Amino acid sequence: MAKKKSKEELDIDNDLDMGEESESAGGNKFLNILIVLAVIIVWLAIFALLIKMNVGGIGSMLRPYLKNIPGINMILPAATDEDIAKETGGKYKNLSEAIDRINELESQLDNYKNSDSSDSQTISELQAEIARLKVFEENAQYYQDLKDKFDREVVYADNAPDIENYKQWYESIDADNAAKLYQQVVKDLQESQRVKDWAEAYSKMDAEKAAAILEEMTGDTNLVAKILNCMTSKQRGAVLAAMDPVYAAKITKIMYP
Repeated sequence: MAKKKSKEELDIDNDLDMGEESESAGGNKFLNILIVLAVIIVWLAIFALLIKMNVGGIGSMLRPYLKNIPGINMILPAATDEDIAKETGGKYKNLSEAIDRINELESQLDNYKNSDSSDSQTISELQAEIARLKVFEENAQYYQDLKDKFDREVVYADNAPDIENYKQWYESIDADNAAKLYQQVVKDLQESQRVKDWAEAYSKMDAEKAAAILEEMTGDTNLVAKILNCMTSKQRGAVLAAMDPVYAAKITKIMYP
């Protein structure tokens, strides 16, 4: 027949049961905390993903408030051209303003890279704005080059009036472009007169001697062609006939491509 437990043994058993219940309650409480934290983390991750994907424009809406907070600004979507334009004061009126802004941003970027508070998001945004402005600079320069080319080709086209007729007109057009074109016209007129003087001098020489001298000008065949073009057809033919056939053919091709 089993012995009855003593009072001390019963007390010990009760203490063990209470300890097990306490441990079980503590474990359940810790598990509940972990579950709550996991749910919060999941919701934060979902919210960050919605911002990053700019669902419903939420990323763009929060951008002004989060873009300067290190770490948190990493969840923002990539800045659009419109966002950058707003943050940098809008569009630029001319090429000079864009170049000044590029220099300013490049200076900021260098300073930011060398500072202790730098973060990849801000650096990326500065680099993106610099790249965008450089495209603007290249396009503006391209259109300016096209305008300059148009002005030159109108003036120097085959069917254009004599270059002398443009001198007075240049003085009344756009000052910046007119100055460059006017200088070019004056220079071309002076060069043209010098070529005519040389052509006259060679025309008075014996054709063989003139041909021998002109053949030595192998590094400036364009000038040789200009000199010959300023001669009469008879004088030009005599000099070409006295030249080496290969060299004469090369000069002829330059004169009449």
